[in-house]
Amino acid sequence: MFETTMQDIAQRPLKAVPISHLVRESRWAIDAPRSYLVPVLLWFTTGQGRFAIGDDLRGYTAHNAIFLPANTLHACEPCGRTQGTALFLGSRQDLPLPDGALHLRLIGLQQQTELTQLVEGFRQDATAGGPLSGAVRRHRAPLSGRSRLLQQMAGSAPRLVSEW
Repeated sequence: MFETTMQDIAQRPLKAVPISHLVRESRWAIDAPRSYLVPVLLWFTTGQGRFAIGDDLRGYTAHNAIFLPANTLHACEPCGRTQGTALFLGSRQDLPLPDGALHLRLIGLQQQTELTQLVEGFRQDATAGGPLSGAVRRHRAPLSGRSRLLQQMAGSAPRLVSEW
């Protein structure tokens, strides 16, 4: 019924979606795996829940970032009120993104604030819709998607829970 062509994939834009919207509209559950055609960075600012990639089940809490490469089968089940932002990083092949799935727990306040500001700036640029908004999002995406850069920041390093 719905066929996805390579042209459709090549035109997928960069966008930011509240996680609460994904939970409500997509009916997130641990027994309902899904995948996205583009890489996704999930930044959880409040709440907790369970997240699975394959047979590996883990917990997440506030200030956790989960990076999913394109077409990664995963499942997520929030427990209670969960908020944050999902950055859909588009289908551009020139973005310097990690090769595999990552789960980071940001412990330091400075690191949490910096990633929150990057994600919020990305979200604002996505909704602004100005003449250069697409170019701005393309340049902000690598900053948001490269969570390993946060390890080089001053202060305590984020805890890399796993590379799936």
